[in-house]
Amino acid sequence: MKDEQQRWLLLMNATFNMVMGFILPVNTIFMTKYLHESLVISGFVLMVYSGVMMLGNALGGYLFDRYSHRGTLLCGYFIAAVGFLVLSFCHIWPLYAILLTIIGLGMGIAYTAVNSYTAVVAQQHRQHSQRIFNIMYLSANVGIAVGSMLVSVIFQRSIFLTFFLPALCFLACLLIVIFRGHILDGEAPNLPNAVSKTETATSTEITNELSSQQLSVNLVLICGAVLIVWLGYSQWDSNMSLYMLDNHFTMRNYSLLFSLNALSLMIIQPLMGRIVESLIPKLKIQIALGLVIMGFSFIFLPSAQQYWQYVVSMLILTIGESITFPTIPALLNKFSTGANRGTYQSFYVVFGSLGRALGPYLGSLIATKSSFDSLFIIIWLAILIVAGGMMLVKEN
Repeated sequence: MKDEQQRWLLLMNATFNMVMGFILPVNTIFMTKYLHESLVISGFVLMVYSGVMMLGNALGGYLFDRYSHRGTLLCGYFIAAVGFLVLSFCHIWPLYAILLTIIGLGMGIAYTAVNSYTAVVAQQHRQHSQRIFNIMYLSANVGIAVGSMLVSVIFQRSIFLTFFLPALCFLACLLIVIFRGHILDGEAPNLPNAVSKTETATSTEITNELSSQQLSVNLVLICGAVLIVWLGYSQWDSNMSLYMLDNHFTMRNYSLLFSLNALSLMIIQPLMGRIVESLIPKLKIQIALGLVIMGFSFIFLPSAQQYWQYVVSMLILTIGESITFPTIPALLNKFSTGANRGTYQSFYVVFGSLGRALGPYLGSLIATKSSFDSLFIIIWLAILIVAGGMMLVKEN
């Protein structure tokens, strides 16, 4: 990713995910410890927040394909920035839940637009398309790690800054789109002519090798895998913080795990990307392998009492996600054309958002009615099942 267009896109992706890493751990703790709401209520609010984000994801894909690339980004960033700005001054119940929902809509629109821009750039550089998705995912995780490190310090010192800093981040992204939007669009005015042959070839290839029924089956299997894996992964962003606090670990211990995740990912992902891509040419098999590894990471969590057990679990999870998460949008991009590229990328973020929406609430229900140990075992089994389902995907 060398040109200026891609560097701005990389910066916005990292900034967006820094806000995600900053705000997600705060929500559960703030609602339970400061607003004195129950774990189930906080999980329900996060479910609604992520559900509205899912609607924003779908809307973002539609607008990106049929309206305006730049306009879609502007719309998403503006809604999220205003929501955080109001929340920083007024964070009382139930206004907190209402504003969080509005923020989810804006973030959903912006997130799909950024991913769709990535898919367009990847299509322009087809020989390095998977590498582009890998770099974008790496930048996202660096952003999450930075956000997690910052929140462990800022949250304890100022509630105002906890919500005001995300507002500043999105306002900065808004200014980038306004003043550097022409750079982000890059070759957008000439894009249809520039890639028309490629898009036609891709569309013909899909028509020749995949029936519409098989393509639909592929999408169902992929989206199902995204949903299940995010149901499990979202526990780290929500219920895991409370689980560790109940086991006498600190917020700093919790946030350091995400720092470890990002730092190790900077080493693991380039290494795993080269090894897996050279040994396993099929993207669906790469995804299945990553899912199996991610599933096994949850085995270390039941009855975990020592900090090293969380560290080992996070390292295994990091290896699995370094394979899985960048490869899924790359596989979806392989099935898409210029007319539906934004929509196909929205499938990934929509079902990821659905997993994040249901995950905290369902996780809190299972943990409350049964135990956290049961929750981790259920997640492990579910991920193994969808890993097997990925093997049924027919790839070009």
